[in-house]
Amino acid sequence: MGIKLNINDFRRLLDRSASDLSATTVDRLQAARRAALQHQQTKQPTLVHAWLAEHGIIGHHASHQHKALNWGLATLLAVAMVGGISYWQITPERDHSTIDIAILTDELPVHMYVD
Repeated sequence: MGIKLNINDFRRLLDRSASDLSATTVDRLQAARRAALQHQQTKQPTLVHAWLAEHGIIGHHASHQHKALNWGLATLLAVAMVGGISYWQITPERDHSTIDIAILTDELPVHMYVD
């Protein structure tokens, strides 16, 4: 088990073994490789994509019920976005503790009394 092979050794061993294969075996291996590559290239829909397509949210097969659902979801999303934006635009309450302390200690500047 103490044998260490580098990449070139592996390459030579594989080339030697491949040259020993018969032509029918090579053809069958090539056909299996082509089938595997073709299977790999086909797009398998993900669960989310399949659900969206099933409910007509994507694709062109939406029924009237699914179109209403789409509009409802879009409206809900728009309301949530507007609500979120308006929530973040609210000005936070100012901290009046420094003014209160200044009033209580009579250290309030004169310009604070003048409107």
